[in-house]
Amino acid sequence: MKNTVPFSEHRLLAMHKFRSRRPLLVDVGAHHGSACRTFAERGWQVIAFEPEHDNYTALIRNLSGFDNATCIPKAVADVTGKEVPFYVSDEHYGIHSLKPFHETHRLAYEVETVTLNDALEALNIEAVTLLKIDTEGADFLALKGFDCSRYDPEVVMVEFMDERTSPHFGYTHHDVATHMKEQGYTAFISEWEPITEYAREGVPTPPHTWIQCVPYPLDHEPSWGNLIFVPQAHEERFKASLEAYLDRLQRGEGKDRLRKGLKRIPGGKLLLSLLGRGR
Repeated sequence: MKNTVPFSEHRLLAMHKFRSRRPLLVDVGAHHGSACRTFAERGWQVIAFEPEHDNYTALIRNLSGFDNATCIPKAVADVTGKEVPFYVSDEHYGIHSLKPFHETHRLAYEVETVTLNDALEALNIEAVTLLKIDTEGADFLALKGFDCSRYDPEVVMVEFMDERTSPHFGYTHHDVATHMKEQGYTAFISEWEPITEYAREGVPTPPHTWIQCVPYPLDHEPSWGNLIFVPQAHEERFKASLEAYLDRLQRGEGKDRLRKGLKRIPGGKLLLSLLGRGR
């Protein structure tokens, strides 16, 4: 059965109880910075990577005024200092990539690569609280250039889509899960239904449909989603955050249904108004 609650991995992580007193987010593939800004507003240090020119301009604009945010216009990969082809889509502003996996992709320019280890060392970073990777296919390359034992992240989130990464980048979400298990992390999988249409800037598109967020592995091959990794010792802590977040969503959905139902009956709008005053 389809789940209609408006699930968001970013909001889930925003309410998670992190232990760090000086929290730091590393956002690889930051796009326009909506996730970055949420954490920057809470006082987190933010390091955001975005190689696409227009997206980087929007990222800088959205994080302007935050002294705790650093933006880097490089492609994070498993090697530093290479100039590699970069492909953009003129129709879908969220799928620019190191490989041309979509029919709308065109070769735009070359971008410089950097590993997370080298970038973080240059910034004198000692620990990472949350690592988020969403690079339209090159996610495992970015993860391979990150030393989990050195930076000890409390949560790592990596997007996956096997039909994209298997033919173009040579790995599946199982490879990522195995890699992180070897680092001492437990995996959860946030599964979404197949994408019907990629987002277009300024144009309404059908919303993606979320299915579930459960421990890895599933009993089937998922279409796409996010892998969320936590240290094995903190598995129960994350489960508690997940349960609390899902409960909040369900209660919010119930209220929305009540509002919609009241609007359909005589006097319902007046009752809604009175209920709103009584909050």
